[in-house]
Amino acid sequence: MPTSATHTIFAESFFRLNAELFAPFLAEAGLDERILHAPDVEIPAAKYAEFWEILGRRVDASIGLRIGIQTVSTTLGTYGQAVRSAPTMLLALRCLSHFVVVFSQAIRVDVEIGERQVVLSYQVTDPTIVRRRQDSEFTIGFFLSLLREISQNPQLTPERLDFEHETPADLSLHREVLACPLHFKQPDNRLYFPRALLDMPVRTADPRLFQALEPFLEQQRQVRASANDLLTQLTRHIASSLSSGGASLEMVAQSMGMGPRTLQRRLAEYQVEFRLLVEEVRRSLAEAYVAQDEYSLTDIALLLGYAECSSFSRAFRRWTHVSPQQYRLQAKANHT
Repeated sequence: MPTSATHTIFAESFFRLNAELFAPFLAEAGLDERILHAPDVEIPAAKYAEFWEILGRRVDASIGLRIGIQTVSTTLGTYGQAVRSAPTMLLALRCLSHFVVVFSQAIRVDVEIGERQVVLSYQVTDPTIVRRRQDSEFTIGFFLSLLREISQNPQLTPERLDFEHETPADLSLHREVLACPLHFKQPDNRLYFPRALLDMPVRTADPRLFQALEPFLEQQRQVRASANDLLTQLTRHIASSLSSGGASLEMVAQSMGMGPRTLQRRLAEYQVEFRLLVEEVRRSLAEAYVAQDEYSLTDIALLLGYAECSSFSRAFRRWTHVSPQQYRLQAKANHT
């Protein structure tokens, strides 16, 4: 069961293995140092994505891709173990997609098999996570690293790669480690492989281990997916309702086609407080909007359902301990 009103991702051993790099920046993202030592800690997805963006600003503009292409399956716990132990490439890809929610909510991984190509796609589904270049590049880099690992073919290269974010200023690392045509500002993030990928043997296969892990993962998937579906719907409806001032439980329930009591009952099942979720959505969107120049502070206040800019500014200072103006200046300085 989720312990907060947010989508989460498990720390697993990934954070422990990268502790030296990650530790200095955890506090800035509002993350506890426990994630460096306890694999079962659940990290709010929005803070996880923001943590990657902080690393991109402070350490390396291509940090997501750099770490992703070096990450191995076992750092993602039972989920990673199941993928690498799958007896065939097709089962490995389906496991990667079907069980991803066990490791991380608020994301979508799809496998499309055509006559000539196999396409592996990835996208964040939480509408409050706006800035996500580093997360996308980490995940795409990890997917490629994973396929090279289980096939034991370090030369495995996609035919094409799509990213949903804008073209980075420096593409030297992308060209070096991805070695294929790159396309940016696409609908989602995609790896394109020839269909022959499915014929490649899984050199790390362990059918008995896979058979043992699959029922456990399916049980966990059902619990996490049900909560994920509810949270995804709620955050989407709350985000779209804020500007009209309709982010009350009654209004959101109506927009979701259910009664307020039904929504309250479903929230209680997953120990989610509606008020806290609205606050999380407002804060995540506020930080994303303020960090960009596209919107004035007055526009942002209206988008988030505040009648006055002063009310928004007080709330923003409560969340971040700085004014919106200061936060915007810091974001600009970090990108220069």
